[in-house]
Amino acid sequence: MTRPGTMALGRSVVARCVATAAVAALGVAGLTGCDSETQVRSQKASEATIVPTDRAKVPAGWTVHRGPGFTVAVPPEWKPMPDDQRAAPSAALEVGVPFTGQPTSPAVFFAFVEREQVGPLVYREPLLRAQLEAGIPGVTLGDSTRIEIAGSSDALYFDVLYEDEGGTSVLGTKLEPTVCRQRELIIETPGLPKYGFRYGAPQDQFDEQVWQQIARSIVVTVGADDTTTTATSTG
Repeated sequence: MTRPGTMALGRSVVARCVATAAVAALGVAGLTGCDSETQVRSQKASEATIVPTDRAKVPAGWTVHRGPGFTVAVPPEWKPMPDDQRAAPSAALEVGVPFTGQPTSPAVFFAFVEREQVGPLVYREPLLRAQLEAGIPGVTLGDSTRIEIAGSSDALYFDVLYEDEGGTSVLGTKLEPTVCRQRELIIETPGLPKYGFRYGAPQDQFDEQVWQQIARSIVVTVGADDTTTTATSTG
């Protein structure tokens, strides 16, 4: 049985603190990920070559990931997830703290891209909330907060809190029960694509400063075929 915060894989579960119901909700919210040809390029911040806007700030030493129409920077110790540990294979990007047998799920970050016509933010947010409430027993959803994201016409985020029951990881190690916190960022643009980002971690490991730095680094662009934008280091 798949538990909230995990993804079934044979008899084991992926060690990722992200609600399975949230992944399922992406189709309803209009963020279903990218096709199999999507490629994400990764660079050290010091090697990134294009500064799209002075609103995008990348901490020195962080890794810049460039996907279809977006760039984002994450801490240098965060790595792309191996295929057998991915919680959302449809995501354009899935990176996080490598899982090596920790007792609880490490931090993870996702990027989702939708190239098809979907509803505006005013519809996508309540649909995602409804799906989360229906799919995760005992879930608590926080209030929405508007946020400025480079390249967007509107964006907001809200928090999701739920209990993960634990289980056995894909490495055969024990995962202890824990309270997970994930932040849903939904981004509106004047056209296509639309974007969504998610940061999840055990509640006691959720780093607000890391989140703020990630959010400040995000750049999105309009144009389904535009994959050229890259953020760079400010340090």
